[in-house]
Amino acid sequence: MRRVAPLALAGLLAACSNPAPPKPEVSFSVDGQTISARPFLYCDVMVTKCDRDNAAQAKLKVPPGKQVSVAVPKDVAESPWSVVIEYNTAAGEQKEPETVATFVPNERHEYTIQLPAAGDQLQTVEIKQAGAKQDPAATSSDIGLLARAVWSLQIQSS
Repeated sequence: MRRVAPLALAGLLAACSNPAPPKPEVSFSVDGQTISARPFLYCDVMVTKCDRDNAAQAKLKVPPGKQVSVAVPKDVAESPWSVVIEYNTAAGEQKEPETVATFVPNERHEYTIQLPAAGDQLQTVEIKQAGAKQDPAATSSDIGLLARAVWSLQIQSS
């Protein structure tokens, strides 16, 4: 019995000393300026245990009409992911959040956001990585997987 306890204790200490792998970061770029963001929401694949970090939301100055490029790492691109934007039209109308692109696993690692009109001002860009849990509110025409991770870029007017 004496030998089991030290071995069990050593195993427990080894398990506790291994830190969790770092959370993946997404890069946002405009006019040669790039910023990386940690996920502000990060869950296990079944979306049962989640961590929120509001300080992880990235901020970048983006002039009206400018394109924003997004790059996701391999572990995000290996699952379904989407790009959601919110913007103001040149006339000042606030548009509702809109999914502008959705990708199947391993389809793409990058995407460039183009607004409908030259004077439109981007407000927010969110990258959403799908988990393995279906949204109970999803319609039959939509797979509706819940997001397991969300990265956010908050636009500062230039």
